[in-house]
Parts: sequence; C-alpha cells; structure tokens
Amino acid sequence: MFKKTHPIPTVLCVPLALLAVAALRAVILLPVARAELAFWLDHVGMDQYVFQLLDGPALALLLAGPAFRALSATLWVCGAFWALASVIGLLVRRAWALAFLRAAYLAVLLAAAIYAYVVFLATGEIAEAVKQAAPEFEGLARKMFVLQWHYVRWAVLAGLVAAGMLVLSWQGRSIALFHAAAAGQAPGDQILENLRTGGQDPSYRKSWLSSTLIHWFLIIALPFLLLFRGCIDPYLVPLGRGQARVTRVMRVVRRQKKNRKKYILRQNAAVYWDIPDLNESNISKQVDEDTQQTWQTDRNAVHGKMGAGDGKQGGWPDGVPGGKIRFIRMEYRGRDWDDGMDAKSRADINFLTFLKQEVPFPVARKSESHRIGLLKRYPKGFAPPFVYMTGSSTINVSSRDRRILRDYLLDGGMLFADAGSWQWDRSFRSFIKSVFPDKRLIDIADDDELFQMPYVFANGAPPLWHHGGFRALGIKHKGRWCVFYHPGDINDAWKTGSSGMDTEIADKAFQMGINIMYYAITKYLQLTKKHRKR
Repeated sequence: MFKKTHPIPTVLCVPLALLAVAALRAVILLPVARAELAFWLDHVGMDQYVFQLLDGPALALLLAGPAFRALSATLWVCGAFWALASVIGLLVRRAWALAFLRAAYLAVLLAAAIYAYVVFLATGEIAEAVKQAAPEFEGLARKMFVLQWHYVRWAVLAGLVAAGMLVLSWQGRSIALFHAAAAGQAPGDQILENLRTGGQDPSYRKSWLSSTLIHWFLIIALPFLLLFRGCIDPYLVPLGRGQARVTRVMRVVRRQKKNRKKYILRQNAAVYWDIPDLNESNISKQVDEDTQQTWQTDRNAVHGKMGAGDGKQGGWPDGVPGGKIRFIRMEYRGRDWDDGMDAKSRADINFLTFLKQEVPFPVARKSESHRIGLLKRYPKGFAPPFVYMTGSSTINVSSRDRRILRDYLLDGGMLFADAGSWQWDRSFRSFIKSVFPDKRLIDIADDDELFQMPYVFANGAPPLWHHGGFRALGIKHKGRWCVFYHPGDINDAWKTGSSGMDTEIADKAFQMGINIMYYAITKYLQLTKKHRKR
C-alpha cells in the first residue's frame, strides 16, 4: 500500500492542503468579521460605511446573507475534505485514494462556483446601498467590476488549478502510481495530445480556441486593462458638520524687563573713538523677544469634531455621503518622487493613521500616486483639495503638465510641497517659478490662518531639517494659499521612527499636515460649491 516517494502525488496534494488551510482559516475568522461589520454598522451606519466596502475588505461578503452562510458551511466541509484527501494522497497508493483526490478537486470547482455566486450577491447589495446613499456617485459600474474581480479572481485561480490537477490525475503516469495495472491510453494523455496536435480535426480545434481567446480578450481582458490606464475616482469630501477649531490655546505673557542705562561715551574720556557696529548690537534681538507673542497648547483642551459648520459629528456641510479623506502624491520624472512612501518608511501611511486617530470621519487606508496629467480628468468640484509633492533630486515636468498643474491650483486646488534635500529645494523653486511666472514664493506669516486651526502654531511651521531655509513659503491667489512649501522635510518626521526626531516635535509635523489638509479642503469647498449643485 505504501510506496516510495514520487513527485506526482506531491504535486497533486500540495494545492489541496493549501486550499484546506485557507478555507478553515476563513471560517474560523468568520465570527470576528461578523462582529466587526456589526460594530461599524451600529456606529457609522450603512450609508457611510458602504463606501469603505468598495475598497474590498473581506467582511463585505457577509452582505450576501443566507448565501454566505451556505458558503461558510461549504468551506467547513470542503476544508476538512481537502485536508484528509491531501494526507491520503501522499501516503496511500491505491485506486480509491486517486478517486478520493479527484473528488476533492471536483469539490474545489463546486466551492469556487458557490464563492463566485456569493461575490455577485454581495457586490449587488453594495451597489444598491451606494445608489441610495449617494445617487450622484460617479463611476459605480467600474468600481463594482473591480470589486467583483478582486474576489472572483481567487475563485477563477482555484478553478484553473483544480482543472489542471484533474487532467494530471487522469494521465497514465498518475494512474500507474495508484493502480496495480493500467492499460491503454489514459484520458489525460489524450486531452493533452489533442491540445498539442489538434486531435482528429485540428482546424476545428484551432478555430474554436482562437475564437474563445479573442472573445475573452475583447470582452473581459481589454476592458479590465483599460480601467487602470489613467483612471481616477472623484474626490468625495466627508459630509457632516464640525467645528473649525479643535484646540484651545492660552497666551504666555512675558514679564517686562526694566530698562537699564546704557553708556555710549566713556566716562573718563573726552572723546569716544570706537564707533559701535550696529550689526553687533543686541537691541534688535531684544525688540524681537519683547514683541513676540508666545502661545502654547492647553493640554486640558477638549477636542471637538474637525470640519466646518459648528456641528458635533465632524465633516463638511458641502461634502458628499460616503466621502473620505485621501492622500494623493504627485508623480514626475525625477529621483525619489515617492521619498519616504515605501513599505519600510511608511510616511504616508503613518500620516493617514495619525489623521484617523484625530478625526471621526472616514480616512483612506493608503495613499495614492497620480501623474500630474490626471488632475485634468477630475470633474469640476470633485478634484483633490490638495496634492503632495516631494523628492531629493531634480524635478522634470513637461510644459503641458505644468499648465495642467497651474489650472488645477487656480481652480481651487493646493500643492503641498516638501523639500527632501537642498538639491530638491533649488529644483522646486525653479519649477514653481515656471508654473507661476507672474507670482513668487513669499513668507507665510506666523499668525496666518494656516497656523491657527485646527492646531495653533504661534511661531509658524515647526522647525525641522531646513534643507531650504527656516521659513514656510507659499504662493497666494485671490487671498488663498494655492501653494504651501515647507523647506524642512516634514516627510522625514512622518517616517517610522521619525528619523530619530523627538516624539513631541514629530507630532507637531503630523499636526502641521492636518492643518494644511483642513485649510485646503475648507477653501476648496468654498470656491467650488457651484459645481456641486444639482
């Protein structure tokens, strides 16, 4: 009954073992997924949370209801069946063991079909909920196609593996391993031979196969590939009402110093020959210190719900149901345009995580990167309120993209630029001058609105590495900052470990990013309100 090791049984059994582990793991985690879905529906509501389900979390399949319970029961049975079949196939060399393996792979095809059915039911429920929550939501059909493929691809892959293993199990070599005697041509060998040579009617097989491949490519593959060529989703700001300020501050008043007498003539000389250098005088420094208004955050402050409209739930009255805050980075031809955004540094993920802890409305799980040219494709009133740009070398952008970026900024958007090195600082100054030849970078005053809410920075942007200076700069258009440039590399403070920076200072860098986000969203909604009227 037991024979020496052969590669074919291993090839037949390993996929079954992996499928068994995946199936049993999914069923074991099912109660956790149910509890998570119930929590979000109780605290957020279906109208809000349904847009998070578009990103593809596994618990979205729970919306299929009874069909999903049937799937979980199927996975329980099939998982145990597959695990047992894989063990038997490895250890036993009998005809019934091979039949057991074939039955297990037929069960894979059945489970894949049930899984695909549940996916279509669940995504249908999501589509209906989105239509009810936001009738004006655009691109729903494409979203649903991507979401369905996100799930069904695993069922398709499992089905293809099962079909291949069934053919392998019917080959002569496989049958000879499990049968004492085998005669004649095996069905699996005949199938492979027909695929290779065309069988009794090669012309018919070739025409049938070509027609199938062409239809598959034109109906499924090509539209799917086109979805990812320059596609964008309208930027939907969370709907709600919040408070403009979330932090109270108190002013620290300096004590007035008594004026001391200063002599400019020697007491024991008739003439003072040493003329003092005004640049070495401490008077200017003392004037700055005496007139500076120093503020600090009140640690006992009660934080409100960020947004606009003086509400308590957070969000913006001119937002859209199901909206969420997204972090969009600009791609360009240049080194390290995504500096700090890799899986190790996680600067963008860390910022979104910090933001999610500070606000009550939905925040994207990960950032997005866009070519500058894609900014032109956003519908009016639904473009990103701000985009982020960084790097460590030169910036190479075509004249067309410069015009697109200029139009985007003048139409209400904001560029959040962050110097990653002194070389990038020089390149950015030249780049932004070509985008706005009629404007220039100017200092942003310490008492500017940017530094006042939701966090207060009495002395302007937090001091960091200063690759390009000590002051935050910007470009204004019609009283609104359309460019915010930090020459000190805020991105480094966002990285995992904060690049060795003190935690308190790193938190200020996160808070500065939130201030920019809040300012950009609020101004953008004010300027583009007319485009969102129905």
